[in-house]
Order: sequence, then C-alpha cells, then structure tokens
Amino acid sequence: MKQAIINWLIVFAVVVQPLFLLYFVVYNTYTLWLIVLSAREVRRRVAGHFIEDLDLIDQRDLTKPLTMIVPAFNEEVTIVDSVTGLVHCDYPRFEIVVVNDGSTDSTLERLQRAFQLRRTDLPYREAIATAPIRAIYLATTTLPPGVTQIIVIDKENGGKADALNAGINASTSPYFVSLDADSILDHHALKELMRVVQEDPSVIAVGGQVAIANGCVVQNSRVVRVGLPARSLPRFQMVEYLRSFTTMRTGLDRVHAVLILSGVFAVFEKETVIRAGGYLTPFLRSRLVEEYVGTGVATVCEDMEIIVRLHRFVLDKLHDRRIAFLPHPVAWTEVPETFGSLRKQRGRWYRGLRESLRYHQAMLWKSKFGRIGWFALPAFWAFEYFGPLIEIAGYGFVLFLFLVQMLLGQPFLSYEYLVAFLLACLGYGILVNVLAVLVGAWRFRYGLADRLQRRLLPFTRRREVLTLLLYAVLENFGYRQLTLYWRLRGLWDAWQGKTGWEKFGRVGFRPGEATAHG
Repeated sequence: MKQAIINWLIVFAVVVQPLFLLYFVVYNTYTLWLIVLSAREVRRRVAGHFIEDLDLIDQRDLTKPLTMIVPAFNEEVTIVDSVTGLVHCDYPRFEIVVVNDGSTDSTLERLQRAFQLRRTDLPYREAIATAPIRAIYLATTTLPPGVTQIIVIDKENGGKADALNAGINASTSPYFVSLDADSILDHHALKELMRVVQEDPSVIAVGGQVAIANGCVVQNSRVVRVGLPARSLPRFQMVEYLRSFTTMRTGLDRVHAVLILSGVFAVFEKETVIRAGGYLTPFLRSRLVEEYVGTGVATVCEDMEIIVRLHRFVLDKLHDRRIAFLPHPVAWTEVPETFGSLRKQRGRWYRGLRESLRYHQAMLWKSKFGRIGWFALPAFWAFEYFGPLIEIAGYGFVLFLFLVQMLLGQPFLSYEYLVAFLLACLGYGILVNVLAVLVGAWRFRYGLADRLQRRLLPFTRRREVLTLLLYAVLENFGYRQLTLYWRLRGLWDAWQGKTGWEKFGRVGFRPGEATAHG
C-alpha cells in the first residue's frame, strides 16, 4: 500500500511540477512584456507632458464642455471641501453634478448651506433608469467664470453606479467625468484627458493613473508636496499600483486592449455610455443590457464592467472607436492603511472582476471582438481570475511535496526543481517589480539642463526611489501571498452568494446600505 502511494505521488509530481513552473514563467513574461511596452509609451507621454501646450484648451470655443459627476453617500465631513476644490479646477467650461445617494447624515444639509441650494425643475432626461429622484437643487452662490452651474440631486439609495447614472441623466455636456467624492484632481488633470479626446474623436473613454495620496501634504484640496506613505502597507500598494495599474495598463493601451479605467477618475462620451445602457444596476431596462448581461443584475465594481461593455458595444455595433489610458497621475486618492479595509477592498475587486468576466464571456475567442476577444479577456481569465487559485495551489503543492518527502523519505521534490520554482515565482516577480518602479522613476532627459529632466514618479529625493525599490523586492515575500488569499476569500464569498449588491436586487432597498465606492 505504501509503495502504491509513493508511485502515485511520483507520477503526480512528475506531471504537475512542469505545469506550475510553466504558469509562473508565462505569467511573469506576460507582465514583463507589458512593462517593456509601457516604457516607451511612458517616455513619450512624459515628454509630451513637458512640451504640450495645454493653454490651447483654454479657448472656450474650441473646447468641449464637461460634466463632473460626484456620487456622495454619507460624506458630510468632506463633501463641501471636495466640491469647493472642483469648482476651482483648471478647465474653461464645466458643470458639477453632485448626487446625494440616500445619505443618512447631513451631507445634503451641508451642501445647502455652503452653496445656497434652491430647489428647481431643471431638465432631467431619464435616459437611464435609476432609483427614484426626490429633488433637484441648483446652487445660487457666485461661481467662477468657467463653472456653468452646480446641480445637487437628492435620490434614494442605490449605490455608486446608480448615482452615476442619475448624474448622467442630469448632465448637459457631451462628456462627463466620474469622480469619487474624496479624490483630489491634479491641477491639469481635466485638460490632459480632454486633450486626448480632442486630438482623437474616436476616443469614447479615457482614464489616467490614480496616484496614492498617503504621505502627501494636501492644502485646499491640492497636493502641494509629494512624499512616501509612512506605513508599510500603503508602500506595498504603491509598488502594486506601479506594476498592475500604471505599467500594465499602459502596455495594454499600446495594443488597444485596456479593460479597466479607475472609477476614481475617468472621462466618458455621454451618448455612447447611454446607448450602451449606462452603469450596471438592477434598475436598467435597456434592451442592449438585457441582451449582453440579462436583467436584474449588478456588480460591485462598475468601473470594469462598463469598460468591457463599451468594448463589446463598440466592436459589435459601432466600430472605429477606442478607449485610452494615460500613464501619468491625474488624480490622487487615499489607499487602505489597515489589513481589514484592504482585505475588504481586494475581495470586492475580485468579485467585481469575476462578475465582469462572467457577464461578457460570450466575447471570448470571437473574431469580431478583435484583440479584446482573443487576447485581453483570455489574459484576464488566465492571470487575474484563475491566477490566485493557481499561485496558491503552486505554493501549496511545493510545501505538500516537501512534507511528504520528509515523511516518506522519498525524493519527490528535487533541488533543481525547487530552485527553478523559486526563481520563476519569486525571482522573476522581483525583476518585474523592480523594472516597474524603474519605469516610473527613470529620468528622461531632454537636454543638458536638469530642469529638462522629467520622470513619471514626482519624487525629488533618491532615497524615496530606493525605498520603493526595497519594497518592490519585499512585496513578493508575504504581501503578495496575503493579497492572493484575500482574493480567494472574495471568490469564496461569491460562491456563497455574498455578492455585495444583493440588497439592491428584487427585494428592494434599505437606505444607508450602498455598495462601497471603489
């Protein structure tokens, strides 16, 4: 019996060992390829960021107006400062639509006092079905010349996606910006994104890198000094953002295969979003949404699902339209500093990824969906969805063979394979992380003068870059494995039916229980 078990384990080890090794090599090579692609684009964008004449956008007759949509749920502490900061954005013509999504605190009252809101019957185009609207208010305070109006919508609680849909209905501009109430815009953020739209009318959505505000000095809703976070958890996330968001999304943009734009800050062409059905909520009655994803469904990560659906809609119905991404920071946001909040965030992100991929799995391997169907979505299925399962199984497999080898005294795990495995998953991962940080920190020179040197990361001290490089190495020893476990927890919650949005389904709504704003 013992010999039969040993024989079975030998066959098992011989068959499975190369599979895990191959996965880690392929995954890290895929990531490295995207980083290499992004390096040239980052260099070009940084150069353009230095020489571009954004003042041309100040010519109002030539610049497309914007609507800033700000969903707000129980934001009484920060909402007035956030809206005040948006009022002073550097853009020639825009309006602000704040959507009070059934707040149970004094969010609406503080807005009323700060901006002298007056109830009005402004046109409200119900192009997208939402939770009931209670009232619409208009600010009567004196506004800067570029701000056409501030509208506040008071509605029943329906989650961030539903609040964005209500803001789209109330907007009067051809383009809108989705914003988090606590995000901080870079001074030229709107101009930089809209420059992409005005240079290329085929762009229906464009987003940019979201920078980490932890450790920065903020005054009057502006980041006045950039610094590293004081705690280790945000520093690990900074490395993660550089690898997964900045460089990988920039690389995907090079091959026209971006599947996610951060919900913190992105610009969309309004009519295309309306035709695609709007952000996914159980309220939607669009025939196209029913055709693509069904009825009465929602997602905890609306920012990914809307991008995948826009790709599907464009490639299926419109053609010759695209979605773009900018690598340099355009918005700042606070990231979790505690393990509990980070665990919930990563679990929610993974559930949202799972929902988006499952809703649109009909796009896989279809020629009419081009690179999205045969490259981007398969890569996300293989590396983002199944990746945590495979990586955790790989670590568990090696540990299992090591323990069984000690118990039975048989050489199931060779020294050569162990070295190759560690090099493939840890050594290769460290190389990828370090290169991602270097792409962000590398100085691109445009002449001999120091003032002509630019980099993606706005750090001025070498010590900060060296610290990030240290965390790029350490990220593979504990932090990455912990995030994999949290993502698997999110998958387990999804299997148990804990989607995070079931309270917005057919049973109705309970005020104060909106999905987390991601």
